[in-house]
Amino acid sequence: MNEIGYEFRTLAFSKIMKLGSLLLVTILTLDSGRAGAAKTDPPPRLDFSLLDTDGIVHSLRANPERTALVLIFISTECPIANGYIPELNRQFAAVRGAEAKIGFYGVISSPATSRAGAAKHAAEFKIDFPLLFDASGELAAALRPTHTPEAFVVDREGQLAYRGRIDDLYPDLGKKRASATCHDLADAVAAVAAGRPVAVRETEPIGCFLEMKPAEKPNTAPTYARDIAPLLQANCAKCHREGEVAPFPLVSYADAARRARQIVKVTQSRFMPPWKPEPDFGHFLNERRLTARELDLFHDWAEAGAPEGDAADLPPPARFTEGWQLGEPDLVVKMDETFDVPADGRDVFRNFVIPIDLGEDQLVSVAEFRPGNRRVVHHALFYLDNTGVARKKDAADPGPGYASFGGPGFLPSGSIGGWAPGGTPQPLRDGMGRQLRKGSDLVLQVHYHPSGKVESDQSTVGIHFVKSGSRKVVVPITILDRGLYIPAGAQRHAISGAYTLPSDVTMVGVIPHMHLLGKEAKVTATLPDGTQEPLIWIRDWNFNWQDQYHLAQPRRYPRGTRLDVEAVYDNSEKNPLNPNSPAREVTWGEQTTDEMFVCFFLVTTDDPGDLLPLMVDNFRSMGPRMRIRRATPARAEPPKSE
Repeated sequence: MNEIGYEFRTLAFSKIMKLGSLLLVTILTLDSGRAGAAKTDPPPRLDFSLLDTDGIVHSLRANPERTALVLIFISTECPIANGYIPELNRQFAAVRGAEAKIGFYGVISSPATSRAGAAKHAAEFKIDFPLLFDASGELAAALRPTHTPEAFVVDREGQLAYRGRIDDLYPDLGKKRASATCHDLADAVAAVAAGRPVAVRETEPIGCFLEMKPAEKPNTAPTYARDIAPLLQANCAKCHREGEVAPFPLVSYADAARRARQIVKVTQSRFMPPWKPEPDFGHFLNERRLTARELDLFHDWAEAGAPEGDAADLPPPARFTEGWQLGEPDLVVKMDETFDVPADGRDVFRNFVIPIDLGEDQLVSVAEFRPGNRRVVHHALFYLDNTGVARKKDAADPGPGYASFGGPGFLPSGSIGGWAPGGTPQPLRDGMGRQLRKGSDLVLQVHYHPSGKVESDQSTVGIHFVKSGSRKVVVPITILDRGLYIPAGAQRHAISGAYTLPSDVTMVGVIPHMHLLGKEAKVTATLPDGTQEPLIWIRDWNFNWQDQYHLAQPRRYPRGTRLDVEAVYDNSEKNPLNPNSPAREVTWGEQTTDEMFVCFFLVTTDDPGDLLPLMVDNFRSMGPRMRIRRATPARAEPPKSE
């Protein structure tokens, strides 16, 4: 503005008029949605997954393991888009074998094109890269392309780094150079993959206009074939299919249509898909959350009478990985014997002690769980014990394993992860791993829920070791209060705890934990300069759907950062999950009728010598505290950190 003011004060009248004309042109161009979009528009919300023409699910969410996300909108009819397919195949081949992990996709988003038509086009033109079918136009709504072809490059942080043409081969419609002289898309991808700024962030695409709403179908209701089947396949069928933990399948039109209103109910309430953290209060790998547009599609489809639609729009049948999802593990361990789950009654929490035969200490990148009976296995946690306590508990219990609720019944020497339905095993990044000492036992805690008939289970764990990379040890530190006290009848009893980091750390995960009285958990980090950052907020705690949350981007926190945990409990008669009737005072404990206040943080340090002092400091800070906490006043929100 200073420069513009200077020009207005000093330029001659004729130059002022020229400047005004330029400003007017710029304003009109900005208003058309073209100029400066890459610089001024907010980051696109790509918080969803799409199926390609082969029926494979691809997540578009920000992923630190992916250095760049490349999306090129094409069409089946545009001759310029079709003419670019060989060049796009070459660019895809170049990045497919590169060390930098780059997601490279074509996109068809025209409402006039069927999925079968898109698949036919991909085969006819020999498209090598995955071709996403944007059935309901959600990706187009997020990125707002105007032409085909038009390319978009998104960096690992989810920021739009480039949009526009592929290169300058076509200066205009009907005009084609002998060869391109500017390789805008390839240059942008190379810059983003290398962590450099893109020199030219936006160019004008040349091609065919992307017509999003055909005039002949202005108010077409969503159909199962085009809109609903892809959503179910991407978000639900992993569990809702034969032999899995969900109570019924959702893999056909008949499956979905007979439950259309039920699907609306459980999705609108966010009960399904099971993902508890609040949006935009921390970001995590493998988030399972439907967008507002996806919720509307389910609602509008049910309201329209659940129309089936055109079979040409159906995605291919889903293909699920059988066996180990990450390949053959380095070590496979299994429950020694089967466990019989009763036909009815309370859910069962059982701990199985599995000796691990190792000749030396190892770092575990990830532990992959294979439930022996998916109909009754709700979730599993993988604790470690090198003290022999778990073996004694097992020997004292007559059945396979031993019973405990909320934890393994002892202070574990470590953990190597957990599993919940629909989850994908997530290796720790950059060569980081959890320590597995030789002589340790794996204590596999399995949560079973009765199915209505007696079932048997014998589950297996596959362990993958760290073989290269930084080989940094990831350890858990905690914020907890063993002096927890919740008075009888308290409907919103608030408890808080904090821990200040004595050294620099890199945080990779956060895991809140409460029992059946838990209602809400919020975790924040306050940096030494006073800046507060959100980590996780679960406003509707459900013990049956607890998970382990890996940060989408590992976060370095300096020494002096304070971690705060705020929790709310409902120990009143109004809590239908209250295990005590009538309500009674509740304190810390392992049993169903007890409660816990604890949050685990998975961290590592640059200097291995800082790990042990960190763990010792954390243990001393959070050691046994047997004081009784009296009730705090009921609040509408968790208390603010002091």
